[in-house]
Amino acid sequence: MAARVSFIGAGKVGCSLARYLAADPARGQKDVELAGFFSASAESARAAADFAGGRAFASAEEAARKAELVFVTTPDGRIAEIAAQLAAAADAGALDLAGKVFAHCSGALASDALSPLRERGAAVCSAHPLYAVSSRFDCWRELSQAWFTLEGDDEATSLLQDLLAARGNHVARIPADQKTRYHAAAVMASNLVVGLYDMAASELTTCGFAPADAEAALAALFLGNAHHIAEDGVEASLTGPAARGDQATIDAHLSCLSGDSREVYRLLTEVLYRIASRRATPHR
Repeated sequence: MAARVSFIGAGKVGCSLARYLAADPARGQKDVELAGFFSASAESARAAADFAGGRAFASAEEAARKAELVFVTTPDGRIAEIAAQLAAAADAGALDLAGKVFAHCSGALASDALSPLRERGAAVCSAHPLYAVSSRFDCWRELSQAWFTLEGDDEATSLLQDLLAARGNHVARIPADQKTRYHAAAVMASNLVVGLYDMAASELTTCGFAPADAEAALAALFLGNAHHIAEDGVEASLTGPAARGDQATIDAHLSCLSGDSREVYRLLTEVLYRIASRRATPHR
């Protein structure tokens, strides 16, 4: 039988993950039955249900009652609040948590954010897509490309791993005490790159580019490099003065840069030198 799944939270991650899981997996066997959504905004819950399936629930307790697997896809600051709310309902006899699985999708928080539910008989985990989910209604098609990171109780992580593996996703398990470091790594590869791109575009505007042209001009360079890194790995993709050991060019660059741009260039060049040294050293 398909596992009944509900979502508490109907934003970008909730809508995308629900639609992705509700679609038939690669093996063609239906393993998820979407029960529906609860959201602080009833309109958001209805829109999510219309898009992905299931129905809009009137409360978080109802969403938890109607499913065996419950995703908490609220903002991070509300995850512990939802867990406490459901635990209180269980204590009052209004909700039986025994045997249910709860998963939150925060990259920064460990599964312990759901510990009140674990203490009342549920299995809990965190299940984070290592992907920038930017749209409620479009990104579900892209989740097949994403790695997912799991940590938490064995029963919960095993269930999620099976569901994701059926869809062809790579899954990594990490310890709970490494979630903050993991999230920092994700920010480096995603959000911080935006800042680096903006710095580069700003330097081009100083050279005389119009701001919009500066961003557009860097696109082919950026996308080509990102593609090579993804396909060939970091070491094989390194080019430029650090790869050549061209300190004179690096010194010239540093002499014309100032402020944050100069310091970022200096620090990252040190990293590039280390990558270049790895490439030059035969692997044993």
